[in-house]
Amino acid sequence: MRILLLLFLFAANIHAQVTLVREAPNDSFDLACANCRMEVLDLAITRGQHAIPMNMKKPVSVNLLLWRYYDNIVQKEVLMADEPFWTDGVQLIDEVPDDALLSIHLNLNWIDSAGQSHKFYLVLAGLSKQDFARLPVETTYDPDTYAPYRFAAIGLVMLAEDDWETYDSFEGSCFLNSIDLKKRAISGTFDFVANRVGMEKLGIFTNGAFSR
Repeated sequence: MRILLLLFLFAANIHAQVTLVREAPNDSFDLACANCRMEVLDLAITRGQHAIPMNMKKPVSVNLLLWRYYDNIVQKEVLMADEPFWTDGVQLIDEVPDDALLSIHLNLNWIDSAGQSHKFYLVLAGLSKQDFARLPVETTYDPDTYAPYRFAAIGLVMLAEDDWETYDSFEGSCFLNSIDLKKRAISGTFDFVANRVGMEKLGIFTNGAFSR
Protein backbone atom coordinates (compact mmCIF):
# COMPACT_ATOMS: atom_id res chain seq x y z
CA MET A 1 0.00 0.00 0.00
CA ARG A 2 2.85 2.41 0.85
CA ILE A 3 4.53 1.86 -2.52
CA LEU A 4 1.21 2.39 -4.31
CA LEU A 5 0.75 5.69 -2.50
CA LEU A 6 4.24 6.78 -3.46
CA LEU A 7 3.63 5.92 -7.08
CA PHE A 8 0.36 7.83 -7.05
CA LEU A 9 1.71 10.94 -5.36
CA PHE A 10 5.07 11.26 -7.01
CA ALA A 11 4.66 9.43 -10.35
CA ALA A 12 7.85 7.35 -10.41
CA ASN A 13 9.43 7.47 -13.85
CA ILE A 14 9.05 4.29 -15.94
CA HIS A 15 10.34 3.94 -19.50
CA ALA A 16 9.14 1.27 -21.91
CA GLN A 17 11.55 -1.56 -22.67
CA VAL A 18 13.96 -0.56 -19.88
CA THR A 19 15.21 -3.44 -17.73
CA LEU A 20 14.91 -2.75 -14.00
CA VAL A 21 18.31 -2.83 -12.32
CA ARG A 22 17.78 -4.73 -9.07
CA GLU A 23 20.90 -3.52 -7.27
CA ALA A 24 23.16 -0.47 -7.44
CA PRO A 25 25.80 1.21 -5.26
CA ASN A 26 24.51 3.37 -2.44
CA ASP A 27 24.67 7.16 -2.82
CA SER A 28 25.43 9.85 -0.23
CA PHE A 29 24.16 13.42 -0.54
CA ASP A 30 25.55 16.31 1.50
CA LEU A 31 22.66 18.75 1.36
CA ALA A 32 24.86 21.53 2.77
CA CYS A 33 27.59 21.18 0.14
CA ALA A 34 29.40 24.22 -1.23
CA ASN A 35 27.20 26.31 -3.55
CA CYS A 36 24.15 24.20 -2.66
CA ARG A 37 20.96 25.77 -1.36
CA MET A 38 17.60 24.63 0.00
CA GLU A 39 14.32 26.42 -0.72
CA VAL A 40 10.95 25.96 1.01
CA LEU A 41 8.46 25.67 -1.83
CA ASP A 42 5.37 25.11 0.27
CA LEU A 43 4.24 24.52 3.84
CA ALA A 44 1.05 22.96 5.16
CA ILE A 45 -0.33 21.80 8.49
CA THR A 46 -3.05 19.16 8.46
CA ARG A 47 -5.13 17.56 11.16
CA GLY A 48 -4.22 13.98 12.16
CA GLN A 49 -1.11 11.88 11.60
CA HIS A 50 -0.09 11.34 7.99
CA ALA A 51 2.13 8.39 7.12
CA ILE A 52 3.74 10.06 4.12
CA PRO A 53 4.40 13.69 3.16
CA MET A 54 1.83 15.57 1.12
CA ASN A 55 2.69 16.95 -2.29
CA MET A 56 1.05 20.37 -2.14
CA LYS A 57 0.46 20.29 -5.90
CA LYS A 58 -1.84 17.32 -5.21
CA PRO A 59 -3.19 18.04 -1.71
CA VAL A 60 -5.19 15.30 -0.02
CA SER A 61 -6.09 17.27 3.15
CA VAL A 62 -7.06 20.84 4.00
CA ASN A 63 -4.17 23.11 4.91
CA LEU A 64 -4.95 24.57 8.33
CA LEU A 65 -2.79 27.61 7.53
CA LEU A 66 -5.52 28.83 5.16
CA TRP A 67 -7.82 31.69 6.15
CA ARG A 68 -11.61 31.58 5.99
CA TYR A 69 -13.85 34.59 5.55
CA TYR A 70 -17.37 35.34 4.35
CA ASP A 71 -17.46 36.74 0.82
CA ASN A 72 -20.41 39.09 0.36
CA ILE A 73 -20.19 38.86 -3.42
CA VAL A 74 -20.56 35.08 -3.72
CA GLN A 75 -22.58 34.94 -0.47
CA LYS A 76 -20.59 32.12 1.11
CA GLU A 77 -17.46 31.37 3.10
CA VAL A 78 -14.26 31.00 1.08
CA LEU A 79 -10.66 30.06 1.81
CA MET A 80 -7.54 32.01 0.86
CA ALA A 81 -3.82 31.72 1.54
CA ASP A 82 -3.33 35.12 3.21
CA GLU A 83 -5.24 36.92 5.92
CA PRO A 84 -7.92 39.15 4.33
CA PHE A 85 -7.16 42.80 5.08
CA TRP A 86 -10.59 44.14 4.07
CA THR A 87 -12.71 42.02 6.41
CA ASP A 88 -12.55 39.72 9.41
CA GLY A 89 -11.15 36.25 8.83
CA VAL A 90 -10.06 33.26 10.87
CA GLN A 91 -7.06 31.03 10.29
CA LEU A 92 -8.29 27.43 10.33
CA ILE A 93 -5.64 26.29 12.79
CA ASP A 94 -7.04 28.69 15.41
CA GLU A 95 -10.15 26.51 15.58
CA VAL A 96 -8.12 23.36 16.34
CA PRO A 97 -7.78 22.36 20.03
CA ASP A 98 -4.31 22.88 21.48
CA ASP A 99 -3.84 19.14 22.11
CA ALA A 100 -5.13 17.90 18.73
CA LEU A 101 -2.58 15.89 16.74
CA LEU A 102 -1.22 17.59 13.64
CA SER A 103 1.12 16.91 10.73
CA ILE A 104 3.51 19.48 9.25
CA HIS A 105 4.22 19.00 5.54
CA LEU A 106 7.18 20.61 3.79
CA ASN A 107 7.89 20.65 0.05
CA LEU A 108 11.54 21.57 -0.53
CA ASN A 109 13.67 22.29 -3.56
CA TRP A 110 17.37 21.47 -3.23
CA ILE A 111 19.75 22.94 -5.81
CA ASP A 112 23.05 21.08 -5.89
CA SER A 113 26.49 22.52 -6.71
CA ALA A 114 25.94 21.82 -10.41
CA GLY A 115 22.72 23.84 -10.42
CA GLN A 116 20.42 20.79 -10.71
CA SER A 117 17.16 20.94 -8.74
CA HIS A 118 15.88 18.02 -6.65
CA LYS A 119 12.67 17.73 -4.64
CA PHE A 120 12.20 16.69 -1.01
CA TYR A 121 8.90 16.07 0.75
CA LEU A 122 8.93 15.94 4.56
CA VAL A 123 6.27 15.23 7.16
CA LEU A 124 6.53 15.85 10.91
CA ALA A 125 3.54 14.05 12.41
CA GLY A 126 2.10 13.58 15.88
CA LEU A 127 2.70 17.14 17.07
CA SER A 128 0.25 19.62 18.58
CA LYS A 129 0.02 23.38 18.88
CA GLN A 130 1.32 22.98 22.43
CA ASP A 131 4.63 21.77 20.97
CA PHE A 132 5.00 24.99 18.97
CA ALA A 133 5.43 26.86 22.26
CA ARG A 134 8.33 24.69 23.44
CA LEU A 135 10.66 24.46 20.49
CA PRO A 136 12.96 22.96 19.38
CA VAL A 137 11.17 19.63 18.97
CA GLU A 138 12.77 16.50 17.52
CA THR A 139 10.85 14.07 15.32
CA THR A 140 12.27 10.67 14.33
CA TYR A 141 11.32 7.99 11.83
CA ASP A 142 9.16 5.19 13.21
CA PRO A 143 7.53 2.35 11.23
CA ASP A 144 4.40 2.94 13.34
CA THR A 145 2.31 5.52 11.49
CA TYR A 146 0.70 6.61 14.75
CA ALA A 147 3.89 7.09 16.75
CA PRO A 148 4.16 10.56 18.31
CA TYR A 149 6.80 12.94 16.98
CA ARG A 150 7.23 10.90 13.80
CA PHE A 151 9.33 12.00 10.81
CA ALA A 152 9.25 10.66 7.26
CA ALA A 153 10.75 11.88 4.00
CA ILE A 154 10.62 11.25 0.27
CA GLY A 155 13.34 12.46 -2.07
CA LEU A 156 13.24 12.85 -5.84
CA VAL A 157 16.82 12.96 -7.11
CA MET A 158 16.96 14.22 -10.68
CA LEU A 159 19.36 12.41 -13.00
CA ALA A 160 18.29 14.22 -16.17
CA GLU A 161 15.17 15.85 -17.55
CA ASP A 162 12.23 13.47 -17.03
CA ASP A 163 14.53 10.96 -15.33
CA TRP A 164 14.74 10.69 -11.55
CA GLU A 165 15.21 8.35 -8.59
CA THR A 166 12.58 8.19 -5.82
CA TYR A 167 13.80 7.55 -2.26
CA ASP A 168 11.54 6.53 0.65
CA SER A 169 12.95 7.03 4.17
CA PHE A 170 13.25 4.25 6.74
CA GLU A 171 15.51 6.05 9.23
CA GLY A 172 16.19 9.65 10.16
CA SER A 173 15.25 12.66 12.24
CA CYS A 174 14.14 16.25 11.88
CA PHE A 175 14.36 19.14 14.33
CA LEU A 176 11.67 21.80 14.18
CA ASN A 177 13.49 24.88 15.44
CA SER A 178 10.93 27.62 14.84
CA ILE A 179 7.49 28.17 13.34
CA ASP A 180 5.27 31.23 12.91
CA LEU A 181 1.76 30.19 11.89
CA LYS A 182 0.59 33.65 10.83
CA LYS A 183 3.65 34.42 8.71
CA ARG A 184 4.07 30.81 7.48
CA ALA A 185 7.70 31.00 8.59
CA ILE A 186 9.55 27.85 9.60
CA SER A 187 13.08 26.55 10.17
CA GLY A 188 14.69 23.26 11.04
CA THR A 189 17.25 20.60 10.17
CA PHE A 190 17.03 16.98 9.01
CA ASP A 191 18.95 13.84 8.00
CA PHE A 192 17.60 10.56 6.69
CA VAL A 193 18.45 7.22 5.07
CA ALA A 194 16.11 5.93 2.38
CA ASN A 195 15.49 3.02 0.05
CA ARG A 196 15.35 3.77 -3.63
CA VAL A 197 11.92 2.70 -4.90
CA GLY A 198 12.21 -0.22 -7.36
CA MET A 199 15.88 -0.92 -6.70
CA GLU A 200 18.15 -2.38 -4.03
CA LYS A 201 19.95 0.86 -3.30
CA LEU A 202 20.22 3.27 -0.39
CA GLY A 203 20.33 7.05 -0.38
CA ILE A 204 22.00 8.74 2.59
CA PHE A 205 20.96 12.39 2.98
CA THR A 206 22.83 14.53 5.52
CA ASN A 207 23.00 18.15 6.74
CA GLY A 208 19.58 19.17 5.49
CA ALA A 209 18.38 22.59 6.66
CA PHE A 210 15.32 24.64 5.73
CA SER A 211 14.25 28.17 6.58
CA ARG A 212 11.59 30.57 5.40
